[in-house]
Amino acid sequence: MLHTILYVIVFLLTLVFSNVLNKVFPKLALPLIQVVFGLILGFFGADDILHVAPEFFLGFIIAPLLFRESEEADVKHILKHSKLILVLIFPLVFITTLGLGLISNWIYAGLPLAACFALGASLAPTDAVAVGALSKNFSFPKRVMSVLQGEGLLNDASGIIAFQIALVALVTGYFSLPDATMKLAISALGGAIIGFILIYLKNLVLRLLEDVDARDVSGYLLLELAIPLSAFLLAEEVHVSGIIAAVVAGVMSANGLKRTTLFDAQVEKVKNTIWDTLTFILNSIVFFFLGIELYQLVVPLLVNPVYSSTHLLLLTVALTVGLFALRWAVLTLYFWIRALRKKQVFAAYWNDILLLTFAGSKGTVSIATILLIPRSVAAIQPVLVFLAAAVTGLSFLVGMFVLPFFAVKKVVKVDNIAKISILTEVVEELHKDMQAAKNPQGYNIAIDAYQERIQLLIIEQESTDMAIDYNDLQLLIIRIESEGLEAALREGKISMYTYRTYQRYIRSLESSIVHSLVSSLQFVYVLLVRAFNLLLSRLLHVDFFARRSKDAQANTTEEITELYFNNTELILQALGNLAEVYDEQLLNFLQAERLRTSEIVAEGVHLSRMMNKAQPNNLTEMMRAYYLERKIIFEYELAGHLTAREAREMRVNVNVLEDYTLASNHHTLLFEFLERRKNKKMN
Repeated sequence: MLHTILYVIVFLLTLVFSNVLNKVFPKLALPLIQVVFGLILGFFGADDILHVAPEFFLGFIIAPLLFRESEEADVKHILKHSKLILVLIFPLVFITTLGLGLISNWIYAGLPLAACFALGASLAPTDAVAVGALSKNFSFPKRVMSVLQGEGLLNDASGIIAFQIALVALVTGYFSLPDATMKLAISALGGAIIGFILIYLKNLVLRLLEDVDARDVSGYLLLELAIPLSAFLLAEEVHVSGIIAAVVAGVMSANGLKRTTLFDAQVEKVKNTIWDTLTFILNSIVFFFLGIELYQLVVPLLVNPVYSSTHLLLLTVALTVGLFALRWAVLTLYFWIRALRKKQVFAAYWNDILLLTFAGSKGTVSIATILLIPRSVAAIQPVLVFLAAAVTGLSFLVGMFVLPFFAVKKVVKVDNIAKISILTEVVEELHKDMQAAKNPQGYNIAIDAYQERIQLLIIEQESTDMAIDYNDLQLLIIRIESEGLEAALREGKISMYTYRTYQRYIRSLESSIVHSLVSSLQFVYVLLVRAFNLLLSRLLHVDFFARRSKDAQANTTEEITELYFNNTELILQALGNLAEVYDEQLLNFLQAERLRTSEIVAEGVHLSRMMNKAQPNNLTEMMRAYYLERKIIFEYELAGHLTAREAREMRVNVNVLEDYTLASNHHTLLFEFLERRKNKKMN
């Protein structure tokens, strides 16, 4: 039990680390990182406790993911391409089953033909999770994305049914095409009916709760999370497609009437947050599971002397090539017929054909399906599982590395001019209000918050080269600040209290670094050096918990002022020496900003301003700022200076900031401790 808890903790930490690694090194695709971590976890023994039943995997991971995917899918656009989707989920699945089965039987003659067809059926469906992971890195045309979404949501059912048909033939030696066709139709129709019934019952329950005034956000969310599990369970119990049931339930759940009530708004907000988190975790489990399964299923067979590693690897490559070749052939035939019927140039479809071919990667559904092979055929089960896992991993890697040649890399066009103007006008209005305000410090904190947002928008607005230069110079400033701070502590010019206070200021500088643009290794190096110095300084100084008198606090202000001015002199000198290396306007901006903050330090309000930022007491001023921002957004949109999409995005940001500001649990332990000490001294 303790070992299981330990592995769960390790999994959660690995999940966090993989996401952090992807943020620091964005060129590394997150799914690839998670597959590698899965292999590492498998090497350290995670496969010893990971014995997940295939039905559990399909029901608790794949069904919820497909349910949410279908909720967010553009059904109208998917239906527009229904002919091609039907070709991909029916003829292509069975052609792939037969084609891969024949290839397997030809290369590996020891496998029964029915077993080869079962392997082909497990590899036939395109995995919706894998497609979603690939689409995050590339910009597919809307039509291509709609086809891939529709195929990924529906072809699992046809693939599993084809697998079951092959499995019956393997175990009993009996096969009937009419029976197989009838079974496919009944399974798909039965799954769809169960999905419809569940959503109808869900809506009925919600109406009853509304009638008796017993609606509850938490209850609604639990009911929502239970739908995909219930759909899969009921469908499997009556031997129809649980995947189709979950998909239809998701489509019907998202396409009802949308009411504008406070309850519905609360539900939608919390539901999206929970589903986003749950989807991220489940997707991560899928790729970790794939990595662990690759280690657990592939490595033992490769080192087993009974099987020829060369033969198995050759078959893996042949099956992967056959997988994409069959898909390419069917797509080419479809678009060729379409071009003839519409009298269009066939060459115009080549890019769509290649995108649809190599985006059709396989995923863990294939592994979960092949694991349904009964143990009565134990002699061939290891080989089938190995091939399914190896082809799944290889097809995903092929898609990831080949798609850049045909797909457009996602590039976000940045135009923040209007946004910068809006926030600048808010700052100007706040300056006017501050003249007659009773709490000018509250307005100062609000203005600082808006200035930070403006700075981030300016960084995004500039060219990539300019942003990289800005980050390099910010790292230079942080290094000078850290070195000056460490030297002052070593020479006894500052107390430990001053040291810790100044460290908080340096941390605020680090938050302005755009990690996706800066040299990640350089940033990590600076961060680790500063963390080491901080730890060393705390270990070597015993006044960490020393109480501060009024005189000591006054000394801290003097020490910070002197240290800041000394560092400012070094920073201005360093920036001046770089005039021929960096853009002159950028250097002037950083120098002017340094001089502006030096004036704040000289006024002696820097410490109080820093503490008030940590625990702001300016609710009225922030509400005024948000009101002004909404008002100016509306004016800009009305004048045509802001698109409807940009205005919506800015309003969403204002709403998020306002909700955060209004949160009641905003106090920090440090702030409460300092407030209590201050009250004791006053009494």
